Amino acid sequence: MPRTPNLNGFLYFETVARRGTITRAAEELSVSPSAVSQQIKLLEQQLGVRLFRREGRLLSLTLEGEQLFQTSATALRMLRDARRHLGKTRETYRLNLRVSPSFGVRWLGPRLSDFVARYPDWDLRADAAPDPTDFDREVMDLDIRYGTGQ
Repeated sequence: MPRTPNLNGFLYFETVARRGTITRAAEELSVSPSAVSQQIKLLEQQLGVRLFRREGRLLSLTLEGEQLFQTSATALRMLRDARRHLGKTRETYRLNLRVSPSFGVRWLGPRLSDFVARYPDWDLRADAAPDPTDFDREVMDLDIRYGTGQ
């Protein structure tokens, strides 16, 4: 049974083909150019074909590379669309929260990572500001302060 090629190889290949250089692909993928080169080399070995013609730093697709680019670009677009669709169907809850800076640092901050881990469906936006929220002009769900209540 043939081994399924590494899916990262397809992603890296498609990015290099689209961006034109390994350096620009590496920047988009937030990895090193060396990592991109290694993935391309591994994919070429697994498929048994050359995907790029290398002329110095310039890369151009071979015939096989062009065919794979068309297919991989379509497949990756479909995966991105599916992910976007799934993200829209998942129910999320949004909470816009403003707190005083000292409350945010001393009490809320240390507890945020636990809250995010326990409630991944919540989109929590916390803002620390010294002045209270003007609910008539600002979009904020809750403002937490402590003191005398003035």
